[in-house]
Amino acid sequence: MKIDESWLQHDSGEGDGLDPLAIEVEASASFNNTFVTVEKLDNFVRAHTKPRMVQRSNSFIRAHDLNISGHDLQMDDERTDRDTSDRANGSLVCVDRNGQLVMNALVDIGLAEALDESSRWVATSSTASVLKKRSSSKQRSKTGMGPWKNAAHGKDVLVWSSKCFRPGHGEEYPVVKARGMIFASAKEVVDLLKDSRRVGLYNKSSLGRKDKFVLATNSIDSEAKIMSSLTKPPIVRKPLECLSLFHARQLTKGDNVELDGNGKGFVTVGRSVWENEEGEPDGSNSSTIRCEILLSVNLVRDVSTADGSRLCELTIITHVVSPAGIPLFIGKKAALTAADGFIKDVRAVFET
Repeated sequence: MKIDESWLQHDSGEGDGLDPLAIEVEASASFNNTFVTVEKLDNFVRAHTKPRMVQRSNSFIRAHDLNISGHDLQMDDERTDRDTSDRANGSLVCVDRNGQLVMNALVDIGLAEALDESSRWVATSSTASVLKKRSSSKQRSKTGMGPWKNAAHGKDVLVWSSKCFRPGHGEEYPVVKARGMIFASAKEVVDLLKDSRRVGLYNKSSLGRKDKFVLATNSIDSEAKIMSSLTKPPIVRKPLECLSLFHARQLTKGDNVELDGNGKGFVTVGRSVWENEEGEPDGSNSSTIRCEILLSVNLVRDVSTADGSRLCELTIITHVVSPAGIPLFIGKKAALTAADGFIKDVRAVFET
């Protein structure tokens, strides 16, 4: 059956995105009352629509490690091929003009980091002990544990660190990975992570997070925004301010991520943005320290259970520039502790 696509809106103007209920009503009329399942509609809309650009943020983001061709970039003015190549390889690019390009690239490197189970990752002592016992017992739960390598189980939290293998800005700072089970569905967890109003539920150091600009929205499964957050970790004198791009979406077959049966999967990625092309804060707030997130990833996958209860696995990646004055080894130790705590604190939200 050929589907009448005339009822779909593909413009990039302002708005709240496509309303699935309105789509279903319109589709019913367009299909001359031919029965079409909601699942077919959902798949069709996801395949034929793009997130709608809603607001301009005038923000810039590092793209040195995103494998973006200079010829693909859209600039604010006319530049030479060498200018655009330099911009892609080492400088910052405009988020408003290159948002989808940047978000797709961030998802690519984010999933590559989260799914990498190679020997580059050095486990903490507690994680190494858990994995050694699991290997020696040669036992694996049939349910309540993902089918992928180094899957989390029960209340264990697995934590690793690695050198950064993406050359360029910030490569001297370690990358941290953590993984643990959450007693909720993947959709419930990603909805929590997207909601700036609920950050305080799982981040005790948070002084607040605000959505400054909504860059793109798709009412089915995608969201992109510029967020401003304040945190006060115990190792710093002033609150840390972070201005970042946040993008969340549901995984598709094209992402090549192993899922558990018919369970769903979601990914969120984040990276700091700046007010100018130099990658420097505007200096308007002297009471805070601007921090830089090079990469933040949350990979959430449903896990099947024997009794049908909701369960998912959360894998996080953090790659952050340590605040000025904090030695690398102290920053690394703090990052490992924070990653372990993040998994446990998100889990606690759904245990209450």
